[in-house]
Amino acid sequence: MPKVTVYIPAYNYGHFLNAALQSVLKQTMDDWELIVIDDGSTDDTTQILTSYRMHPKIRILKQENRGLNFTNNMALRISKGEYLMRLDADDFLDENILLVLSQVLDMKPDVDLVYPDYYLVNEDGEITEIIRRQKIGEEVDLLDLPAHGACTMIRKQVLWEIGGYFEEFSCQDGYGMWLKFIERHRPYNVNVPLFYYRRHEASLSKSRGLILETRRKIKRRVVEEMNLSRIPKVLALVPAFLDSGFAFGDPFRQFMGKSLLERTLEQIMEARSIDKAVVSSNDEDVLAYANRYKGVDVLLMPQAPAKWAVRMVDTSLHVLKTLEERGYIPDAVCVCCVNTPLRGGAHIDKAVDTMTIFNVDSVISITEDFSFYYHHGKHGLTPVNGSLQRTLRLERKALFKDNGAIYLNRVDTVLAGKFLGERIGHITMLPEESVRIDSEYEFWLAEKIAAEWMQTAPSDNIADVQTS
Repeated sequence: MPKVTVYIPAYNYGHFLNAALQSVLKQTMDDWELIVIDDGSTDDTTQILTSYRMHPKIRILKQENRGLNFTNNMALRISKGEYLMRLDADDFLDENILLVLSQVLDMKPDVDLVYPDYYLVNEDGEITEIIRRQKIGEEVDLLDLPAHGACTMIRKQVLWEIGGYFEEFSCQDGYGMWLKFIERHRPYNVNVPLFYYRRHEASLSKSRGLILETRRKIKRRVVEEMNLSRIPKVLALVPAFLDSGFAFGDPFRQFMGKSLLERTLEQIMEARSIDKAVVSSNDEDVLAYANRYKGVDVLLMPQAPAKWAVRMVDTSLHVLKTLEERGYIPDAVCVCCVNTPLRGGAHIDKAVDTMTIFNVDSVISITEDFSFYYHHGKHGLTPVNGSLQRTLRLERKALFKDNGAIYLNRVDTVLAGKFLGERIGHITMLPEESVRIDSEYEFWLAEKIAAEWMQTAPSDNIADVQTS
């Protein structure tokens, strides 16, 4: 019985397959088996594998195209190793990865999954970046940034216990496994780059819209499958103030044939996770307009401080106390501002599922920012989130931009007078979904995106985003 089973799902990556296979054969540890599953390839994959069929440590299977997650579960069923690790056919390994990762699992019986840092390489295998992951337990405790789906080693028995992989999803197999895993098991990571992750024209990692939408569906599936008892009862709060100079925008402003307030209420109605909706305003006309919507309560906010964060806390406190007097006490409050019209009900549901899974105090919506930023130091401009060489990417220095679409807080956080709690989770939205209207330019940009980009973009990029 081998210590480690490495398996390669191979689908039309014949151009890279030899490099992946050879990287396993060159391992400094020899207690392994390799399973290669040809998932219905139509290129030269089958011919390339012919020369490896007689190798005593390699098993080769061919099947009709069934997709990555079916293939993952097939490998789980037929593997003989105590530990299991996937290697994608277009990636390749450092010669020491099996030795290092298996020794961690051997020496740490309380750890059931281990993953390393890695290199990003281009189509020719040349290193472009080193990705350093945050150290679990030292730099990060909230495990909402998952291990890489491939080249992560897990105890086979544990993978059986959590039910393997969700076969209905075409990507993000590692994300679903990770969410189920961390509920009861402990991961560990090694801050040494031990595999080479190839970025090329056909790489799935470029399909950001599909990835984010799949992650949303996986979170919903995890919440439903695990029957998590901590699902919060959520109040949706829409602050709609008519103040000049205040960045929420005019709730009556027409956007694509509907007012910003109407679009916001429609987004909330689309969300399955909202228990109750309230519009709070200092204007009677706004309240009368919102009162036309079935299932929406309205509350007059008599005083409204000018400072944005203070206003949010004060408004939330006022609403919670008023509703408590009426006998209604939610578990969490989701603030949805009217000036983010490209938010969808699915984003709200994703935020609630994120709070449920990771048991955090707050969840905010963000967009990832891969730009380089500088501040002025002693010798001029100094990079904020990277090195001058731009070859080492540190996870802890990644920048996430608050897009203002969702602020979800547990009631205890609001009652403590805090804008956000101690443990803050997040949902990622695409840049085109994240336009916040604080100026005429942003209003123009949001309308352009809604009218032109969303009508022509692939459906996997805009699923559950449009609100009409």
